[in-house]
Amino acid sequence: MPLIRKDKDSETYRILGVVGSFGFTTAGAIAGGYFLGTYLDKKLNTYPWLMLLFILAGIIGSFIEFFRVVKTLSDENKSKQ
Repeated sequence: MPLIRKDKDSETYRILGVVGSFGFTTAGAIAGGYFLGTYLDKKLNTYPWLMLLFILAGIIGSFIEFFRVVKTLSDENKSKQ
């Protein structure tokens, strides 16, 4: 019978999963900004300005989401203590 503290371990894995998902969120936001910006640039003949604008918006949006997640985890940690 393994000696595993399920409450502590599951909480650790949950936090690692939430923080680890930041990379996927950032990559998705940047890729989405790139493809949407490139598509609009081709349609409106504004290359590369909309692509750059949407990539920047994706980066900013992913960091805002990251700070929200960190704040939520911090608030949960404070409420448990």
